Amino acid sequence: MSIIKAFTSFAIALTTLCSCSNEEEYTPQTASAICNSLNVSLVDKSGEPMNYVDLLANGNVSVTEKESKRKAKIEIVEYEGKKVLSFSVDLPDVKFMTFNEDRTEGIGKVDLLMNIKGTELPLTVNFKYHASSDKSVIGTNSMRIQSIEYAGKTITPTEKLSIYSIKISYDGNNTIIESML
Repeated sequence: MSIIKAFTSFAIALTTLCSCSNEEEYTPQTASAICNSLNVSLVDKSGEPMNYVDLLANGNVSVTEKESKRKAKIEIVEYEGKKVLSFSVDLPDVKFMTFNEDRTEGIGKVDLLMNIKGTELPLTVNFKYHASSDKSVIGTNSMRIQSIEYAGKTITPTEKLSIYSIKISYDGNNTIIESML
């Protein structure tokens, strides 16, 4: 009898633990080649680069990804002779991917919330997935950033060597996002 009580208690506890999680787990789309690095040039209203060291040190710039709930690690890097902010965008969750019939092409999106000095910029990063239709070839699928949406506009980021770049003109009121020239 005590074995039945113990088993019943264990089953109830296990059921309770499993049913408590209402959140679905983030599961990124997998690919053998991932091109998800995003460089951001932040300039003030006069077109001058903002002080990235101060922004990062004071917590005045951040990027949070909606699905993964991950705060992106932002670094200052040199790109084409200029300092820029750089971070990796999480890949789209598999449950939000849309594929063609043979799953060789697909699209997905990642919603980000960029915060600059208390101003929230909701961005959507659109990805394109491509896989070879030749099933004998292994490791020939890729995920690439295709475009970024902000304030009803679609921006095609500048791409060079699989690194994507945008410029954000920020003045606290009117924020403009465009390709980095």
